[in-house]
Amino acid sequence: MVRFEDYRLITGKGNFTANIKPSETLVGKFLRTSIARGFIRSIDTSDAEALPGVVSIFTAEDMAQDGLSHMLDTANPVRDDGGKIIKPRRPILTNYDIKHLGEPIALVIAETDEQADNAVEAIIVDYDSADNAKLAKSNNDIPPVWSEAGDNYASVHHVGNLLDVRKAEENSAHLITLPIDISRITAVAMEPRIALCNLDSDGKLIFTTSTQNPFALRAEIMQTFALQTSDIQVLAPDVGGSFGMKGTLYREDAAIIWACRKVGRAVCWSASRSEAFLSDEHARSMYGEARLGLDNDGKFTSFSVTLDIDIGAYISKRSFSMLNNLGGIAGQYVIPVMGAELRFAYSNTMPISPYRGAGRPEATFMIESAIDAAAKIIGIDTAELRARNFINSEMMPYQTALMFKYDSGDFPAIFAEALELSDYHNFEKRRLESEKNGRIRGIGIATHIEVAGGPFGMSVKEVARLRVSKQGIITIAAGSMSVGQGLETAFPDIVANQLNIDPKQICYVQGDTDYLPSGRGSGGSSATITGGSATIKTTELLIETGSQIAADVLKCDISEIGYEKGVFYQKSNPDISLDWSEIAQYSNQPDGLDVIGEFTPSAPTYPNGCHICEIEIDKETGKCYLQDYVAIEDVGTALYPVLIEGQILGGIVQGISQALGESMVYDETGQIATGSFMDYQMPVASDFPKFRIKTHPVKTKINPLGAKGVGESGTVGAMAASLSAIQHALASVGADAVQMPATPHRIWQKLIDAKK
Repeated sequence: MVRFEDYRLITGKGNFTANIKPSETLVGKFLRTSIARGFIRSIDTSDAEALPGVVSIFTAEDMAQDGLSHMLDTANPVRDDGGKIIKPRRPILTNYDIKHLGEPIALVIAETDEQADNAVEAIIVDYDSADNAKLAKSNNDIPPVWSEAGDNYASVHHVGNLLDVRKAEENSAHLITLPIDISRITAVAMEPRIALCNLDSDGKLIFTTSTQNPFALRAEIMQTFALQTSDIQVLAPDVGGSFGMKGTLYREDAAIIWACRKVGRAVCWSASRSEAFLSDEHARSMYGEARLGLDNDGKFTSFSVTLDIDIGAYISKRSFSMLNNLGGIAGQYVIPVMGAELRFAYSNTMPISPYRGAGRPEATFMIESAIDAAAKIIGIDTAELRARNFINSEMMPYQTALMFKYDSGDFPAIFAEALELSDYHNFEKRRLESEKNGRIRGIGIATHIEVAGGPFGMSVKEVARLRVSKQGIITIAAGSMSVGQGLETAFPDIVANQLNIDPKQICYVQGDTDYLPSGRGSGGSSATITGGSATIKTTELLIETGSQIAADVLKCDISEIGYEKGVFYQKSNPDISLDWSEIAQYSNQPDGLDVIGEFTPSAPTYPNGCHICEIEIDKETGKCYLQDYVAIEDVGTALYPVLIEGQILGGIVQGISQALGESMVYDETGQIATGSFMDYQMPVASDFPKFRIKTHPVKTKINPLGAKGVGESGTVGAMAASLSAIQHALASVGADAVQMPATPHRIWQKLIDAKK
């Protein structure tokens, strides 16, 4: 099959927010804090306001006069440890207390980009930099980010049964402890964030932006500005990268909306690349310890983790990705008892949010790294150790010891297929060849499982709308949001298959909150699971409604109506028929036939798979060369192989990229050391081998498609598999494990240390 949307996207015919900006739109630019911790003594905008083209300059004081000052509070922190709970509010514009680098201080509205830039530079800010302006971590040696808290813990959670875990550890033949350090990264979307706001002739707010969830965004705007549904329309055209980062209302969005209403003209802000590094929410960023218990036969007896998650300066519901996906540390294994302590800690950095996988790659990395360490210590081949502990298909559905209940899967079969395809058992021959060429070689395994279509513990409805015009044109709109997954191809195809017509007859629309009552947007590998299933339900409703109209027109019982290839006919006399255009004309609806259907999953699904990565390392430079990569994935029914392969391939690249290089680094004063592509390592095609990707479908009964989801599975397995291969290569020459990201310099240093 061919993706419908590819031609326009790769030939410059995409419809992005910047492409539809009216010519008379004003430009918004932000002045941002240059320090990470301290106070603002004064802000002087007088010189800037006098510059040509400047329409207005707004500060927090201006917004406060309208009764607006802070972002919506969405957090619900707890302290299982009995500590003090605080919920510091995030100001839209900062006017005094600075908590991280790049907080917006003032908003300039001007006629052109150059005029706005000049005005931003002309604003004078007098800072009082705090003496203790250091990057806060969750320990008592550094002053709290929020002094009223007493410490830097925002939320503390104990999950599972840690008491039983400790008892199991005491009775285990082996107890493996492993440090966990997962780097902070940022999404680096191809299209930076953008916010375009204007008012229609009736005063209705029209907010156009690059977002993955227009309906959730509308809800946040409504609550922030006390609006009704009829007061606002959110539009999301094509989106150039999102991955979780573009899933909420940002401070800049709120400020642009307020400014638009204030000046009464369209206003647009678009982040520069440098500004995106400063102001996009970051992701991952956690450290701690994993503990794996085993008996004398190599069977797992317990697993637990203790983690500090660096959430940045402010907390929100988006801070808790690791908590929502914690069950993934159970992996594909029988582990009798499990537990975790998660401490979400403040720091003087940009807050974090979900990023592709959102806790799932981290969970997989923890259990898979612990298994590799155990195999090395107790002298069992890492593949054999996994095989001894798999959950078998006969055990499904399987309730793990921590949160998740897997409905289906065949983990051993997928594992065996991956071992065979990667030629795992002949690795030693390849290792010796690499040695002859002055390189060391490693192979890494990661089996993975994730929760999809969630969030876990919550069933969220998805809707879809089908319209048939009086000319017979059929349009599908689902609440799911395509941000690269290929829904513009998949959803019309689902409708076409149900209606038994050509997919080219189906139009696809998305990203308009006036077109549907609600929608899930994009996230959690849910589009096909929920959006596709809602599309099926709606198509069934459309046929049912069309059949009833045909029965009324042909004056027969609905049981006498048949349907085939876009035509309704009377079974007793097939020559009497109505096509879709005629059905629409008889529908008594002004614009044709229009139906809305919905689907609510009864439970989440659990995509799973096995990744095997093989690498070489140049001993002189520490550079890592990817030699082979195999991924076998169970995504349930493999509906669209081209879309599946694209999703998995992209996810693998993102996982490997974090493992080998991507990292947001702050110095001890909270300044960003990796604020451009000169310092923040991005992947390029030449870094990667030809991936070998296969599916091993095990259908789920959770939805009518039998699909489990695919959007995040590549990333979930890749980070662990690639790092496993690197550690395996280092161990072969007696070098210690390298910390993520495994950059050439870090690898080289480990090789040098091993020679001492």
